[in-house]
Amino acid sequence: MYPNSPNIRMHLLTLEMVPNTMGVMSYQFVSKKEVIGINFSITSREYYESKRSDIRIDIAVKVQSFIYDHSKYVDIGSVIYKVERTYAAGQFIELYLKRTSIKLGDIIGYS
Repeated sequence: MYPNSPNIRMHLLTLEMVPNTMGVMSYQFVSKKEVIGINFSITSREYYESKRSDIRIDIAVKVQSFIYDHSKYVDIGSVIYKVERTYAAGQFIELYLKRTSIKLGDIIGYS
């Protein structure tokens, strides 16, 4: 595979918090969009900056700018990540993701 070629399949997720019948807030599935992205390494500067700001970045991916729909969650291999930061880089947008404790079964209406 060539450097910077698409190498990661993911789903951009739109979720919202809604109360269930017991009044407990739960995640409600709104929409999902399958995209292919480019996984890239986080630089040491970005790593130390994320530690300094108490925002841990677990993975970084690039997707084409016109594909990204401002979703705040990403499903990669049944692991839900939260988009902590974005950075526009020409025709691509870089998504800096933090692993969440959300399980697929916790999301109402997601299959």
